[in-house]
Order: sequence, then structure tokens, then C-alpha cells
Amino acid sequence: MKINLAEIPEEGRTYVWDTQSGEANAVLADLIGKNTYASEFTIRPLNSKDFEMTGKINTKLPEQCARCGSDIQFPINERFREILIPKQDQPRNSKYSKVNHISDLSGDETDFCEYEGQHFDMGEYLHEVVALATPYNPVCPKEDNPNCSIYTNPEPERGLIYNEEMPAEKPESPFAALKNLKLN
Repeated sequence: MKINLAEIPEEGRTYVWDTQSGEANAVLADLIGKNTYASEFTIRPLNSKDFEMTGKINTKLPEQCARCGSDIQFPINERFREILIPKQDQPRNSKYSKVNHISDLSGDETDFCEYEGQHFDMGEYLHEVVALATPYNPVCPKEDNPNCSIYTNPEPERGLIYNEEMPAEKPESPFAALKNLKLN
């Protein structure tokens, strides 16, 4: 759903989107499935073109545990703070066309998003927040499954440790046949 930024009053506007109101149901359906979500965010103008957006989203993702393979509902509780700026052209030789002009920022600084015209697509933004919060290897929370079947140390801060021994014999080298080859 797109938000018309021209209609935001000077004191800002707070939005509450959830599964019941349905503003982002279709956009988030591919990530969260039939799970519920709740999002609350505030947009307030900084000047005539720029806006500050702060908020949070809470939901669960249907995932599989990377340790034991069991189906889990992975919780997502993300906070965000963005500055919304109008979309700017970036010619090939502009100062913003250089590599890493955004990725050099540290994680605790405010991010920014661009909008086109007077509208900001909040549904797509929430989709990206949830997608980026999804871990590469989701694991069972300790309270749901404290003993994953193949994992010997259920501490998410440490690496995976398996009880698999390395084979005792060395496999034959593919170049072993060349050892007996004689050239004239």
C-alpha cells in the first residue's frame, strides 16, 4: 500500500497495520504465509521534501530448523528508522555513482529510502524489512526444542558441532594411475 506523503500533517501521522486491517496482507503473504503480523510506524515531515519514519514490525516466519530440520515459526521483531528522500537521478559520473557510498555507514546510523512523486510504498518496505531479518540458518529457539536431534551443543552463539568421525582410510588419489605410467 502506498502512502501519500503530501497528506502527512506537520506533527506527523501514526499508522497501525496488522492482519485484521489487511493493508499489507497480500505483500507479506509470500514470506509469512498464514501467520499474523503487527506493524506500527510514524511518519513526520522534516522539511517540504524529506520525512522521518520510525516504527516496528512483529511477525513469525514458517521456516525449517537448520540443525534438526523440524518445522518452526521463527519470530521476527524488527525496529526501523529511515529518512525518506525524493528519488534522485544518478548519472554515471555523479558523486553518488561511486562504489560503497551507502555500505560504508555503520549499523547504528539512520538509513534512508527514496520515494517517487509524493507516494511511498510502505507495503514493499515492510516486505523488505521482514525479508532482511530472516536469518540464513534459522534454528529452533531453546524453549521450543532444547535438544535438536543431531546438534550436540544447542547454543546459537557457537558453531555447529556434529558427532561425525572422519573416515579412517584415505581415498585413493585420482593421479595414482599416472604413477605407473612410463613414457618413452
